[in-house]
Amino acid sequence: MKQAVNAGIKKLKFFNAANKPFKALRSHLDKQPVGFPRTLTGVEIRLLKSFFTAEEARAALALDHRGRIFDEVFVRAGNLGFDDKDRFKALLLSMEKKGSIFVRYAEEGVTYALHPFVIGMFEMHLSKLNAGFFLDTHRYVLERFLLEYLATEVPQMRVIPIHESLTTVQHIATYDQIREIVYQSKDRIGVTACICRTGRDMAGLPCKATDRREICMGFRDYADTYNRNGWGRKVSQEEALDILDQNEKEGLVLFASGMREPQFVCSCCNCCCGVMEMVSSMPRPVDFTASNFYAVLDRSACNGCGKCVKRCHMNAVIYDKKNRKAIGIDLNRCIGCGVCVPSCKAGALSLSMKDPLFVPPKDHDELYETIMAHKRGLVGQLSKISRAVVGMKV
Repeated sequence: MKQAVNAGIKKLKFFNAANKPFKALRSHLDKQPVGFPRTLTGVEIRLLKSFFTAEEARAALALDHRGRIFDEVFVRAGNLGFDDKDRFKALLLSMEKKGSIFVRYAEEGVTYALHPFVIGMFEMHLSKLNAGFFLDTHRYVLERFLLEYLATEVPQMRVIPIHESLTTVQHIATYDQIREIVYQSKDRIGVTACICRTGRDMAGLPCKATDRREICMGFRDYADTYNRNGWGRKVSQEEALDILDQNEKEGLVLFASGMREPQFVCSCCNCCCGVMEMVSSMPRPVDFTASNFYAVLDRSACNGCGKCVKRCHMNAVIYDKKNRKAIGIDLNRCIGCGVCVPSCKAGALSLSMKDPLFVPPKDHDELYETIMAHKRGLVGQLSKISRAVVGMKV
C-alpha cells in the first residue's frame, strides 16, 4: 500500500513538473491584450501543448504582443536562462512554423510577437489541425474564452459590407470597401482554407452554406506568413476578387481584422464560424461587432419572398408569417453585413450608414494597443457579459 501511495505521489510530481512551463505560459498569455484564462478542466493546457514544446513555452515568455527585433527578445530571454543565440533563434523559427507566434519580415528587420489564441494561434494551426484539437478549441471557448473575446472594448474583428450591397452614391471609407482593401494590399494577398469549416469536416459536421473551403484571405503580413510557411497560396487581385464574389453570392459575411489596414478577411456563416456563433448567441449582436452600416426595410416594396430571412445569419429580419411580409429590421441584431440586400429583387432592402462612424485602429499594432489600454479584469468582464445576456446595451 505504501509503495502504491509513493508511486502515485511520484507520478503527480512528474505531471506537475511537466506542466509547469505551460502553466507559466498560460499566465503570461493571459496578461496580453486578449487573454488566455485558465479553466477548471485544464483544456487550455492541452491546447498549449499543441502549439509549444516545453522548451518553446519557456522561450515564448520572452515575447509579448509588441513586435520586437531578435536582439531585444534575446536580452529578455537571457533573464529566463537562455544563453545560446542560435538555439533560441531556432526555437523562434520552430514556433513560427507551427503558427504559435507572429513573425513579420519588414524593411526595418524581422520582429517577433505573441499571437492571441483567437484571432491568431488557432487560425494559424491549419496545417496541424485534427478533430481532437478542434473540439478542444470549442470546449475552451465555451468554458472560458467566450467571456474573454466578447469583453474587449474594441472587437478584434469588424464587419465589412459585401460589395453588392453598397451604392455608388454613398461615400464609403476605403477601409469599408472590400475591393479597395484588395487593391491597397497590392501583391501581398494569399488565400487559405477556412479552419472552422475544415475542422467541422473532421468532426463530421460539414458546412451548410458552401462546399468550398479555400475562401479565407490574408493580406500584408498574414499573406506573407501563409506563403512563407505553405499554409495557403498567393493570388492576384483579380483572383481574390473572383473568390470574394463567389463568397458574397453564397451569402457569406465578410469579417475582417478590426483595423483600417486589415491583415485578413474571413467569409463566415453562422453554422461554422466560431466568432459568429459567439456574437449571434447574444441578445444584441450589434454590441459585439464593429460595423458602420445597418439594414433598412421599405415595407411597401416587400413582396414577401422571404429570401432575406434565410440569408440573415443574425435573425435580424422581422417577418410576419401570417401576412407573408417583412415588417422590420431588429437593429439590436443587424450587424450591417449587407448579405440581405442583393437577395431582395424587389429592392425593399438597402444599407444605411451609422452616425457617428466607427473609425477602426490603423493597423495590427494600434488595434492591440487599444485593446490593451481598455483590458478588463474578470469582474469587469462578468459585469459586461451579465448585462449583455439580459439584453442591456453594453
